[in-house]
Amino acid sequence: MGILCFFLLAFGAHAGSPVWKVSQANRHFYLGGTLHILGESDYPLPTAFDAAYGKSDVLIFETDIEKSRDPAFTKTFMEKLVYADNRTLKKLLTPDTFQALNIFAADRGIAVEAMERFKPGLVLISLTMIEAKKLGAAGTGVDEFFFSKATRDKKKMGYLESPEEQIALFEKMGTGNEDALISYIIEDLKRLPVLLPVIKAAWKKGDGPGLDRAILGPLKHDLPQLYHSVFVARNQKWMPGIRQLAATPQVEFILVGAGHLAGEQGLLALLKNQGFTITSQ
Repeated sequence: MGILCFFLLAFGAHAGSPVWKVSQANRHFYLGGTLHILGESDYPLPTAFDAAYGKSDVLIFETDIEKSRDPAFTKTFMEKLVYADNRTLKKLLTPDTFQALNIFAADRGIAVEAMERFKPGLVLISLTMIEAKKLGAAGTGVDEFFFSKATRDKKKMGYLESPEEQIALFEKMGTGNEDALISYIIEDLKRLPVLLPVIKAAWKKGDGPGLDRAILGPLKHDLPQLYHSVFVARNQKWMPGIRQLAATPQVEFILVGAGHLAGEQGLLALLKNQGFTITSQ
């Protein structure tokens, strides 16, 4: 279980809450770890979210959610994540891996032929959403919840990376290593029914170390390049922008997911190393 936390979870390094106050000198902002996919039973959210929202002037998301909802963006996303040449998964995968994908998809009522031209990033998205729906966890995630709330409240919003940058991330995912990634996705999803309740419980408590070992650990070990591109590189890329936000007189509430807060390369550790004080809320 590793890459799926890109969709499902976020967590930090200090137990108590999934929201932290990040302070330096006389300025501060809030940093919240999100689950991108939740079910109705997961609401209401931990009270620290509403408290931080109420104290903030600006909400910052991973990406521009409004633009990502645009049909034109969706069209571009699909075009980029489908092979436009003669490549197919059947050609790129070993017979054993393609058969495993066929069985996994068929068990969920999907013909593997419908996915043959999908790049691995789109396979990941498609199968994760299907599995989450089976588990009753395909509802509104924390990001979408607060985007809708901020829109109604006319609260100022911003983002750390563009939707186009996220397209590029998924488009390149697994390039040259398609077989290993598809195999990993299948095994990850098979474990999801057992791990999802554990993930949710730990998320609500802000229990980062255990999740770092159980969730990010396998990804670091099995697909280190993917771990670096999805988590480490993006965290490092976001840090200058986060530091700029921290220097403003406004109070920001930054919401990120997918394990971006956990571990030695997580945002909480990076901020602490740069002299910020981290306080669980």
